[in-house]
Order: sequence, then C-alpha cells, then structure tokens
Amino acid sequence: MKKILKILVVILVLTQSSFAQKYDSSLISKKLELNFAETKMRGIESNEVTYFVEKDLQTVSTYKNGKLKWKTNIISVCGKPSFGKSEIRYIKLEAKRLLVVFGKHSFAEVDINKGKAKFLGSD
Repeated sequence: MKKILKILVVILVLTQSSFAQKYDSSLISKKLELNFAETKMRGIESNEVTYFVEKDLQTVSTYKNGKLKWKTNIISVCGKPSFGKSEIRYIKLEAKRLLVVFGKHSFAEVDINKGKAKFLGSD
C-alpha cells in the first residue's frame, strides 16, 4: 500500500510540473495592460511573475519562475456576462490586483497573491 501511495505522489508531482510550463513565452508582454481586440499577446510579465490568459479566454494563470502559482476561471467565479461572449477582453496589472474586463462591460479583480477573483459589476 505504501509503495502505491509513493508512486501516486511521484506521478502527481511529475504531472504538475509538466503542466506548469505550458504557456508560450513569445505571447508575453512587458506592458502592464493588454486589450485582446488589439493584440495577439496573451500575458503580462512583471517582477519575474507572468499573468497569462489561457486559450479558453476565461482562465488566468500565474507563473513564478516557470512554475504555476495559481489559476482561476473568471467566468466560473463571476458568472456569465449579461452582454457579449463569455471571455476575457482586457487585463491590467496594478500593485496588488489584476483588473479584468470580460463580456462587453463586466468587471472583475483578482488578488495577485492569492488568485482570488471578485466580481465588481457591469455597466
């Protein structure tokens, strides 16, 4: 039983480290904000931390030194927008939060240390 548990732990560690390096570094910008209607870039790098919007355009992942720090699905946490597609349109990095616009006019913020998303409202 202990051998099986050890094997499962090793497999878990190996799969997590391989999934943590899936973002394309050529899609990372040094700018602090990205409008996805105007750019092909999908992530922001600041202070050796990368904030990356996944292919589904709903999930934000954060990597530090190439390893996954946290991941959150904005649409799952905040709900589907009243207008527009259920996808992230814009991100802006501030001191302690990542501002996110999704749908047409729905707004969220993500605590950059914990990855906790909070719906701010829509106009």
